[in-house]
Amino acid sequence: MRRFNPYKAVGLLLTLGLPLIPAYLGLGDALRVSEKPAEYIGVVYSILAASLFAIVSIVGDPGMLLPGTWRASWEQAKDVQLRLMRLTYLFILYLIVLALLVASEVIEAKGLEAWYFVHDIFGYLSLVAFILSMWLPFEIKNIQIERLRQEIDARRNKRP
Repeated sequence: MRRFNPYKAVGLLLTLGLPLIPAYLGLGDALRVSEKPAEYIGVVYSILAASLFAIVSIVGDPGMLLPGTWRASWEQAKDVQLRLMRLTYLFILYLIVLALLVASEVIEAKGLEAWYFVHDIFGYLSLVAFILSMWLPFEIKNIQIERLRQEIDARRNKRP
């Protein structure tokens, strides 16, 4: 089981708290009035979702487990599965942002003023997803470094 990391807790609080400021200051109204930011958000998160899906597929390939005992493979797989679960949550967040984009466009097209709050939620979650995406390259790099380290250790232990 992983230990509580106060730095990660502070980071999560900042990630969830900082986007509240632009949301409070009218980000949702700005997204409702101008179509360009929503278009850019749609393109960016579509690309991020597709890329993340490919990454999860490659990193989660069971063929990537190193040879050895079943117990060693089990321990290695547990760590990879935890990391993959975090990436999967981020992928779901991207899909939610894209769904809110579609919903906000429908709401705007139909002029459903009572539902304009969806633009605020869309803007907030877009910022949260963007901030959470900042750690993605580092997470992928760490997974690869760990795999390389394990492969080097496995080869070192094979020597006669």
